[in-house]
Amino acid sequence: MLALLSLVNAAEFHPGIGPETVPLRFETTDKVLAQGDATAIAAYPGVVHVSERPGGLLVVTTEGDPVSLSNELWALDEVTWAHPDFVLPIVPHYEPDDPYLVDQWHLVNVGQRGMSEGADIRADLAWEFSTGEGQIIAVFDSGVRDDHPDLDVINGYDFVGGDEDSNPDPSHGSAAHGTAVAGVAAARGDNGVGVTGVAYDAQIYGVRMIGGSATLEDIYDGFVEAVDAGAGVLNNSWGFGDCAVFETYEVLRQMNKYAEDNGRGGLGSVVVVSAGNDNCDTSGDGWKQQRLTVTVAASDGHDVRESYSNFGDVLDITGPSGALLTTDLVEGGYGSWAEDAEYYGWFSGTSGSAPVVSGVFALMFAANDRLTAADAREVICDTAVRIDTDSGTYDETGFSPYYGCGRVDAGAAVLAVANSAPRAPALTGPDQPYVDRVRLTWDPAEDLDADWLNYEVAWTLNEVETVWTTTEHFVDLTGHLEVGDVVTWSVTPIDLWGPGETSAEAGFSVSARPTPEVEPDPEPEDPGACATAPLGGLWLVMLLYSLRTSSRFRSIAST
Repeated sequence: MLALLSLVNAAEFHPGIGPETVPLRFETTDKVLAQGDATAIAAYPGVVHVSERPGGLLVVTTEGDPVSLSNELWALDEVTWAHPDFVLPIVPHYEPDDPYLVDQWHLVNVGQRGMSEGADIRADLAWEFSTGEGQIIAVFDSGVRDDHPDLDVINGYDFVGGDEDSNPDPSHGSAAHGTAVAGVAAARGDNGVGVTGVAYDAQIYGVRMIGGSATLEDIYDGFVEAVDAGAGVLNNSWGFGDCAVFETYEVLRQMNKYAEDNGRGGLGSVVVVSAGNDNCDTSGDGWKQQRLTVTVAASDGHDVRESYSNFGDVLDITGPSGALLTTDLVEGGYGSWAEDAEYYGWFSGTSGSAPVVSGVFALMFAANDRLTAADAREVICDTAVRIDTDSGTYDETGFSPYYGCGRVDAGAAVLAVANSAPRAPALTGPDQPYVDRVRLTWDPAEDLDADWLNYEVAWTLNEVETVWTTTEHFVDLTGHLEVGDVVTWSVTPIDLWGPGETSAEAGFSVSARPTPEVEPDPEPEDPGACATAPLGGLWLVMLLYSLRTSSRFRSIAST
């Protein structure tokens, strides 16, 4: 993953989610910015001049296309990274128009409500690239109010009431919990109403499990149901009792595996779990110990651990919590905010920090729909902020038993993964697939991010598929085919994040090169006729000319 991130960070200046978002993204100067061996770069064709700046930055002036040159330089062993000197717009970060956003310190902290400026997840930076559109976050909780004006809710199953209505029961003491969790993760944004969720264009899939007893079978079925419904993130702001000690129930391991193997079309869904609020070591919790579970601790508005937050070696990451402003129930709710009963301004606990992290995962998946759950877990950890370094007891690997990898940074996490897939290349050959020369060719794939591409060529003969990978725009099948073979083939471009769009499938049959037709020799002519006719004609002409000339001279002389 370190190698992955080094390449991702090199491409930070052109993550490429589309020209609609950043209109000037693809304007460039005649320069390439790079890091590496200046001598090797200076000797490369197309390089006019190389100047070095402090910190190892090389500014390369080119006489050709800076995008193509940057790709070529990046492929050199002597070059760490290279990208064009893009001309980008410098504008303030976009902010949704929701009226209570200014009080949501965990998203953008400017010191409001007595918090410390900068102790936030940098949501404004993340929103420049992703708002969670197209993502579904499953909330396993006390139910989620599906008619809240600031939530987009899909009703899942109610495992407490045993029906298809997952709305909360207002008579239960924890009724408002699920709606508050849902609002933190994905309250609708930019709708001029209420609050803003972390992934404010994502949907919530509500599953009711709190408010009674739920069996292990219920929990398993709920996970399967949510994954099959398209949820890429499964939020669990609950547990089996703070600091419970038990071996992993095998069914919990299996449901995590189901999410990993089947979520998001096989890319994996992420399981997020709150660490708990009893200020105790939760390392004995077998579910939190699992590799596929992301366990979330809580920090406050000053980037310091919330005193109630559980700790231990099972922690993965920390999310901000305490005085979170989120959605609420009117009947059976927590209270109100600014005399608005639809909202509550003091939601806390790791129940609040977990949906913050869940929202960040949804932002990441929306920014890169080829991102696997495994890569997302690593990136969100590698981009986290190491807070409270004096008291966090971080080890040499950067892990803290109180904060895990650190406090989540939505801006850095989304920027690290934002990428679009390369387009399908157009197939251009073979023109004449003769057995002595069969060459498959295609045009370079269009890629908005200007990534370095490989190409995976899949060709099928007699129902047997063969796959070759190349950096070129052709493969030569000469010597692998015989006359009469029928071949189908396609090309898939591959960048750092995996396959892009596959080309349309093409087919051809192999033929023998035709034997050139030989023109027959002309019939020989009579040698005598060929020799005498011209000479006879010439002799006659000369004779007549001579007679005319002689007569003429005689006439002149006699006059």
